[in-house]
Amino acid sequence: MRAAHDAIKHAATAWPTQHAYLWGRTLTAAKLSDTAEVLAGLQSFLDAGLGRSVGSDTTFRAFRDVPGFRALVAHLDSNIAPLARSRVVGRLADSTFWPEGVDYDPRTGNYYIASIRHRTIAELHPDGTSRELLPRHLPALGAIMGVRLDTKRRLLWATMSGLPQMEGFKASDTTLAALLRIRIADGTIERRWDVPLASKEHVLGDLAIGANGDVFMTDSNEPVLYRLRSGADTLERIVNPLFNSLQGMAPTPDGRLLYVADYSHGLLRVDLRTRGVVRLGDAPRSTSLGCDGILLDASGAIVAIQNGVAPARVMRYVLHPTEPRIVRAEVLDRNTALADEPTIATLAKGMVVYVANSQWEKHDDNGARNMKIPLTAPVLLGIPLPTSPVRK
Repeated sequence: MRAAHDAIKHAATAWPTQHAYLWGRTLTAAKLSDTAEVLAGLQSFLDAGLGRSVGSDTTFRAFRDVPGFRALVAHLDSNIAPLARSRVVGRLADSTFWPEGVDYDPRTGNYYIASIRHRTIAELHPDGTSRELLPRHLPALGAIMGVRLDTKRRLLWATMSGLPQMEGFKASDTTLAALLRIRIADGTIERRWDVPLASKEHVLGDLAIGANGDVFMTDSNEPVLYRLRSGADTLERIVNPLFNSLQGMAPTPDGRLLYVADYSHGLLRVDLRTRGVVRLGDAPRSTSLGCDGILLDASGAIVAIQNGVAPARVMRYVLHPTEPRIVRAEVLDRNTALADEPTIATLAKGMVVYVANSQWEKHDDNGARNMKIPLTAPVLLGIPLPTSPVRK
């Protein structure tokens, strides 16, 4: 056990924002009855801006009266306490819908919500009514994951992948992976860019639209960043050693840079001219690992759905004006009562609007229901964009 502890402590020291290492260090120290290391491990977890329910964990029963332990527990509890700044701005009635991606049309007030389970996209209207653009469970379509609207060109884009979690899944569906351009009026798929088979099955996730109409999408499984230039017919592949589990993207308005969330490596910056990739340095007392959907607010800060930590939360990362690093990390929302599985966000009416309750943990890897966790009807939550720094 000592050798295991020393190894994971070394890993945690080398990567102080990797919460799995930090917690592993703390747990192995508790099993070794190493008081100093338990306290140091809890402090390192706190230093990463994270929280954990420790006071009721029997693993740490022997340390409850150790000086400093209770204070650490109180701070860790405060980092997981509800912080609900959001409110419900939209609902779908079907609890089996399994929402994932979302976008907003400022011209109509409609939201577009992608469905993993039913392979469709819901158009949610301001009056609360909705329609589905695609017939459910079409055999040539996979789970719809990302959806983005190019408002300048009136185009709706979506990504799809053949996943076991979609209803009616067949083994042959694993070959399904494509970028779709959809006509909003009637749901016609105008164009389809299929991704060739690879050694790993594709998981095409989020989308982003550049100011010039370029479309970007990520494959989190292979992993590859794809670019479809405006007016082009061919998907370009961008690969890099820093790519491991690519998620959401946010292009800068000038078209020079693309920020990409990598679930296991943190926030990355891609230079679209040179294809150079750098990891953004984390701000003090924070981590950018475990981010899913991201976007840029009007100030140029990255707003991220960070569902790879517990509890999941919405973060705002303020960037240095010239250097590739984050100077401040702020918690915008931690609405644990409603947002049990947040995924992807969009900007709408001065708010960050995000999918609050996806269903990944409510099904197993084969798509079967986990009956211990009830399904709830899809909810969109909106957080007013801050005009000044918020406090954690």
